[in-house]
Amino acid sequence: QRPLWLTGVNLAGARMHRIDLTQADLWHSNLSGADLTMANLNSAHLDHADLSGADLEGADLSHASLIQADLRGANLEGANLEGTALGSAHYDSTSRWPKGFDPAEAGATLADGHPRH
Repeated sequence: QRPLWLTGVNLAGARMHRIDLTQADLWHSNLSGADLTMANLNSAHLDHADLSGADLEGADLSHASLIQADLRGANLEGANLEGTALGSAHYDSTSRWPKGFDPAEAGATLADGHPRH
């Protein structure tokens, strides 16, 4: 399977429930408010992506890269984050994580509430 290249795409608010985006290149993409519940994002590249307010409940993000992604207000409950790179990803008090998952320990940074540009 060849990776899907969607670098910089604007999918804000899109409904992509159960979509297969394995190995997709979504760097710098706008996915704010997107419905990605149960999506397969295994090994996807989401560096610098805006996932603020996105619903990623139950998504497979194993081995995905979310370096410097905006996860403020994102719902990642039940998501598979095994091997996920979260270096300098931003989250806030409204971000929801899988039970027992520590985003700071995984390299994510608690945001101060101001939008990143």
